[in-house]
Amino acid sequence: MQPFIRILLRIAITVSSILLVTGVGSVFLPKYRMMCGLENRCHSLRGRVEAKQRDIHQIRENQGRLLSDPEFVARIAHQNRRVFPNELVFVFEDKQPQ
Repeated sequence: MQPFIRILLRIAITVSSILLVTGVGSVFLPKYRMMCGLENRCHSLRGRVEAKQRDIHQIRENQGRLLSDPEFVARIAHQNRRVFPNELVFVFEDKQPQ
């Protein structure tokens, strides 16, 4: 009877080990996949944020050039069809006392 009990005990330990590994895998594998997906999404969003920050920097730089660079203003006016070629452009400067 002793060998029969040992065989049953080994089978029970093997089956319980397989069930334990399967259970742990079924609990943690979906969480791991979700974590990987969230990391990818975070990386993607960080790239989009950096691109938007570069756009904002470029827009602010162009805004500064609108105030200080008359040639840039003329070029933008031509691009936006506000001024056509061979038109006379008057630039008025508001001089305020300092």
